[in-house]
Amino acid sequence: LLIGAAFAAHALHALWRVVEDLRDRTVALRLAGIALVVYLVLLPYHRAVMPTASDEPHYLLITQSLLYDRDLDLRNDYEGDRYSAFYPARLPDMHGVEVGRAVYPIRDLALPLLSVLPFALGGRLGVLALMCLVGAALAFQLFVLLRDLRFAPRVAFLAVATTSLTHPILTYTTQVYPDLIAALVLVTAARALRHGERSTPRQLGLASLLTALLPWLTTRAWLVAVGLGLVIAYLVMRPLFRRPRRDQRAASRVLAAAAPRVLAAGVPRVLAAAGPFVALVLVLAYVNWRMFGLFLPSAGYFIIREQQQVLAYTPHVGALGLLFDRVFGLIPRAPVYLLAFLGAFSLIRRARVHGPELSALFAGWVVSFVYIANIAYWWADGSPPSRYLLATIPFLVLGVAGGWEVIERAGRYRPVLSAGAWVLVAASALVTYVYAALPNLRYDLALDIRETGSPGALFSFIGQFVSLNPALVFPSLVGPGTFSVALAMAWLAFAVALVLAGRWLLRPEAERVSAGR
Repeated sequence: LLIGAAFAAHALHALWRVVEDLRDRTVALRLAGIALVVYLVLLPYHRAVMPTASDEPHYLLITQSLLYDRDLDLRNDYEGDRYSAFYPARLPDMHGVEVGRAVYPIRDLALPLLSVLPFALGGRLGVLALMCLVGAALAFQLFVLLRDLRFAPRVAFLAVATTSLTHPILTYTTQVYPDLIAALVLVTAARALRHGERSTPRQLGLASLLTALLPWLTTRAWLVAVGLGLVIAYLVMRPLFRRPRRDQRAASRVLAAAAPRVLAAGVPRVLAAAGPFVALVLVLAYVNWRMFGLFLPSAGYFIIREQQQVLAYTPHVGALGLLFDRVFGLIPRAPVYLLAFLGAFSLIRRARVHGPELSALFAGWVVSFVYIANIAYWWADGSPPSRYLLATIPFLVLGVAGGWEVIERAGRYRPVLSAGAWVLVAASALVTYVYAALPNLRYDLALDIRETGSPGALFSFIGQFVSLNPALVFPSLVGPGTFSVALAMAWLAFAVALVLAGRWLLRPEAERVSAGR
């Protein structure tokens, strides 16, 4: 693993020296290549020492049924022992719905369908290799996206290098979950909309198709699809009903003037934007009808909706927990994402020129984030932390890029801010390396944390080597007490301070000096 880390450091340093002399796609391809090598170095070790956990064996079991039985009836798969190839004991439960004698999966089908060929070639190892390729493709798309948004090459390089090679992106290249694929789909759909209202029917159709693919990957991604769909609908409809002249302000005249344009140019765009989405959702509903007898997307989750509480309506707890919880939060495991707060206004400044891409990513992120914050089990225990944030992580990567841009423009404050940023990167790299070397530390259960007050496996391990355990500075939102609430408020205040500092630092230096006087 140290050889892999040394390779990454050497290769990234070499690419850093020439990043401004190469074409964007060349840099993106080389970044993706570096990331892929690191992912593949880690892969055989994790395959050897890490059993599948939580939902992973169930996704692989569906893949196995598709490959060997060519059906989605999982009864014989759960009752047999074929899954011993990727799970070392008897599965404790069935993730399915009984319909007569058949057992049909409630897990979403896109990942098993995409995994059939890799599983046929290499079993679980083949599926994990697919996830490595997805991670590398995500690094490629993120760099190209940042250059679309006119971030400087070195800023885009730093943002992608410090996020694609740290938790959670690197961690989930050795996990069998669809969320990493959903992140790639989201950023690809956003890039398809980069021309905004001038997007061609082909580009709109691609964005529509990718948006419809999200609920095939995971039912939680319906919220991401809603955000994306609203942006696509706005881009399609706005040109059709724009007033042709200022003196035509009556609604009837506007609609009458727009009608010929709707017929002449609007229909192909509307069909391109709506057709793929509607078609793919109807196919999903038909598959569910064949399995469960309900012509409804995600029908399996609808059938079991009363078996588990989903919404707790506590967004203040879930939102702070997703970001700052000591065991399940993003910031304690990847402090580099604090730069996203610093870079918030860098994104706002770009909204006027690059609104479509930013709106697509922001809408998908904010709708999903609010929903996940209200879920009773926002922590998604049984899997590595931040699983539920992974599908929309590209928006946070944009914020990290904005943070690096603020540091680059900070003038006399740049040395201090740069040193602080690299401390965050080093802490993120350390956590990622510990997770890579000791992958069992990734898994905590909320029930254990609530009953014992444990700081989690990671911080318990780190606490053996340092006198001040980092867990002490982060709140526990799984079972929040008074002290944890106070800590959470302090972290929220610090995040707001970073946002305001970023806004101030983006002002011209002469203006900042004048304001200081």
